Amino acid sequence: ELSTHMADAIVLGTGGYGNVFFLSTNAKGCNVTATWKAHKKGAYFANPCYTQIHPTCIPVSGDHQSKLTLMSESLRNDGRIWVPKNKGDKRSPADIPESERDYCLERKYPSYGNLSPRDIASRAAKEACDAGLGVGESGQGVYLDFADSITRLGEDKIRDRYENLFQMYEQITGENPYKQPMRIYPAVHYTMGGLWVDYNLMSNLPGLFVIGEANFSDHGANRLGASALMQGLADGYFILPYTIGNYLAGVGFNSHPKEDHAEAKKALSDA
Repeated sequence: ELSTHMADAIVLGTGGYGNVFFLSTNAKGCNVTATWKAHKKGAYFANPCYTQIHPTCIPVSGDHQSKLTLMSESLRNDGRIWVPKNKGDKRSPADIPESERDYCLERKYPSYGNLSPRDIASRAAKEACDAGLGVGESGQGVYLDFADSITRLGEDKIRDRYENLFQMYEQITGENPYKQPMRIYPAVHYTMGGLWVDYNLMSNLPGLFVIGEANFSDHGANRLGASALMQGLADGYFILPYTIGNYLAGVGFNSHPKEDHAEAKKALSDA
């Protein structure tokens, strides 16, 4: 049940807008409605084109899927990404010899290999699939293969590092990644754009503060791994408790229109 409240200040911490792409790694409830309503009321929206794609997600598996499952990027420490060299090759990965495999990241970016940055790895996977080299029933996937690491380090060592991820993958796909390569594909993961804020985390609408992924600050055009946690800590712990208090000290309490004010009634009816 929806309810409305009047306030001297409002904090939006409602996440990003990745779900405008329909399927992303975001929860379905993270649907950008709060920031969009604020934008319609005049709040500036900055850098909406800055969207981060994550390279290691489980591909779409059905028409009724609500989100895409993120597999940790740490998997690329020991997994090798490859696709068949021949278009439309539907053989089991175990039946495709080394000479007919394209380890595309290692070939294109020998300095980085499978640890190439997210945007590079994502682009390489999409290019391979667009060229007809994708794997799986839909052709929208590439292999992430741990066979070499298991041979070199032993299955127990790989299990120590990734057991929870391997279990999650097997529960979703029914495939054992210790015995056959994972299938992965890029997915929208994070949005660096959002509502514009100043250094006090306040939007251009007085009293509207925006924190975390809902605002545009900190990350530029491409967020570095784990820095979203840094932003959440900085915004919510080190900045906002002081800046919102300073704002309220300046405007005073009960500075907002009363509920019987014409503007308040209109805002409530539009909510």
